This record gives sequence, C-alpha cells and structure tokens, in this order.
Amino acid sequence: MELTVLGKYGPYPSKSTGCTSGYLVKNKGDLLVMDMGSGTLARLMALTDIREVRHIFISHLHYDHTSDLLPFRYLLEELNHSVNIYTHREDTAWYRLLFSHPAFKVTDIDENTEIKAGSMTLSFLPMEHAVRDYAIIVKGEKTLSYTGDAVYNDNVLKCLKISDTLLADCSKPEDFKGPHMTVRQARELGKNGGAKIIATHLSPDFDPSSEFKDFKNITVAEELKTYTI
Repeated sequence: MELTVLGKYGPYPSKSTGCTSGYLVKNKGDLLVMDMGSGTLARLMALTDIREVRHIFISHLHYDHTSDLLPFRYLLEELNHSVNIYTHREDTAWYRLLFSHPAFKVTDIDENTEIKAGSMTLSFLPMEHAVRDYAIIVKGEKTLSYTGDAVYNDNVLKCLKISDTLLADCSKPEDFKGPHMTVRQARELGKNGGAKIIATHLSPDFDPSSEFKDFKNITVAEELKTYTI
C-alpha cells in the first residue's frame, strides 16, 4: 500500500507551490483519493490516468478539502467517466453544488458504513471539528487511517491503535487556537508507539519539523512524496 501527498496545507495553500488537502492511496493497483483541495487536481492528473480513479473520500465540506471537485466535473464530462464519492450527507447549498453532477455517484457514510473499494475495505469514524467530519480507515495490504480535520478525541487514538500509519491533522503551532490538533498533541500521540504518524494540514507559514526531532515515528508530510504504508 502506498500514500502520495497531493496537498498538505490548510486552510489555504502556501505562497509558492503548495496545495491544500488531498491524498492518493494505491493498493494492488486500485486507487483511492482522499479529499480534493485547491491545486490537487493538476497533481492527480500528472500522477494517474484519471479513468483509473474510481473512488473518492471527502472527509468534510470545507473549501480547502473540496474546491477542486468543481473543475474535476468538467474533466469527467470530457472523459465520459464517473467516480464513486463517499461522504456524509448535508442539507446545504455547498453539498448540492458539489455533488449534484451525474458523474458523481454519491454514497452516504457514517460510523456504521463499510465499503468494498476494489482491494480495499473502507470504514469511518466521526471526528470533532468545526463542522461534521469523518476519519477513514483504509484496509488493504496494510491499514491506513486519515483523520480529515480534527481536534483530539478518543476516535483519533482508536485510529492510531488499529493502523500501520495514521495521516493526521496535527501540525498547528503550540499557541494555535482553533479546531485542529497542535504539535504538542502530535507528540502525545507519538508516545503511544505503534503506528507511524504522518503530520499534515500544515499552516502555510509554519514548519513543525523541529517539534518532532525526538520522535522517530512522526514524519511531516511532504508534497508529492510517496510513502510505503
């Protein structure tokens, strides 16, 4: 199983080449995209044949996790291709705008949902954030969990314990005030041992790398890098 980081910033990209949240998982030739923030579509096109992309997970509906779904619809029309979208249902104008296109085959998810996506099995756990948000647990040759955006909660620790790798929103500065985990909480997760942690959702003006120098099991996400799970 492999994970490629398409974009790692939030809530907006860095001023150079950074993109907001988006990730590509590959297991036995099957592809899964997790979130599609700004700039991620171009990187996805460079790395894959879009016609091989059949499964997309959207953790929550903030713009920095969903904005490239809109131009993606034009590409799907041109290719005459459809994709399966896994997300929670919301009665909002943004949800309807994002997912009303016929190329998107939407499956509603909650903590009781289990989905077979080729060689991968997907399940979900609710997170705590400013809006409704779900973590995804991807079971293939290994197990990868992705928190989406989240403050610390018991389900983050559950994801850590059942996974080989946890891709987590845990990169904000110590004094950050908002619905995201800080580097201190990342270090607390790191003390639990077991799973590798890839810290993501970086603030565009803050590099947390020095905060993890004493933790061999915590890595800061690098854009366009592919990690073996």
